[in-house]
Amino acid sequence: MAHCEVLRVERLGSALVELRAAPSHEPLSSCGFEWPRGWRLHTVDWVPPGRLQRSPLFACTAGASDVLRVEVSRFGMEVCPLSFLRQTLAHATLAEVSDWGFAGMSIARAEGPSFSIRAVTSGPAVHILFASGHARSYVDRAAATLRTLSAYAPPAESSVAVTFGPLIGVRPAMWRHEREDKTPHGLSRDHLLRDTSEGHLSAYLRLQTLDRRVHPGTSPEVFLAQLDSTLSKAGLTLQAAERDVSPSGPTWVQRGVYLGNDLEVRRAFRQIGPCLVGLASAAPSFARAPLTYLHARRVFDWTLSALRSGA
Repeated sequence: MAHCEVLRVERLGSALVELRAAPSHEPLSSCGFEWPRGWRLHTVDWVPPGRLQRSPLFACTAGASDVLRVEVSRFGMEVCPLSFLRQTLAHATLAEVSDWGFAGMSIARAEGPSFSIRAVTSGPAVHILFASGHARSYVDRAAATLRTLSAYAPPAESSVAVTFGPLIGVRPAMWRHEREDKTPHGLSRDHLLRDTSEGHLSAYLRLQTLDRRVHPGTSPEVFLAQLDSTLSKAGLTLQAAERDVSPSGPTWVQRGVYLGNDLEVRRAFRQIGPCLVGLASAAPSFARAPLTYLHARRVFDWTLSALRSGA
């Protein structure tokens, strides 16, 4: 295969240049981002990544230990960059990661004793930046400025404005919205569902909202107990909850079984304006349906981060 072409584009009066990587005939894998001038570029024979695989684009070095490696993976939909890192990094690298998190909705970070990793979602692609040595000082700037160079890549997945009780938010266009009609005044339940091409349910989100202007005496503990009881009534067998992170704050994850199939339940609780909000998702495990798992996690974070008070 042909080498990935990498260009330096000078910025007048700046200590940074823009590096533009453009694999031949692979516009969805292209990217550009800011980096200090003077680093040496190393290209590789470009090989398009396989399913759920990463393919190297290029590397830059300023010394034996000062290295930035850039890789890319591509999907037919937007996925969670943090979950993708956790599921695809080598076990030895995973064991060294001491800090996981987000730096914005589309940037995941992982920190180890001698490396920094950033994964950036740009439409249906995820670019991964591995930095060591002095490169760690610049990797956040690179991640924040990274973008696709393709004129054909879809922008952020199309979304539709939606109301959730007294709240406003968005949903992905490919997920359908159902609202429960028979709920008490001041309490609303909304469902987002993703169907397969055959019409089978593949992933599910439920948003429960309590307006404390209508129910002023309801405590968060009572609201959470109501949220948990609806999960148990659904016939899910769940393990103990583990704390996790999202772009908007803490979440809780429970792995379990439903009708003999492994799944993951993710929950979050927030107060938004006058409302108590509980969001729960159920999706197949990564081992069972990796793309659905990665996409459902993205939609969970997307839905939670976009919620706003309509009052």
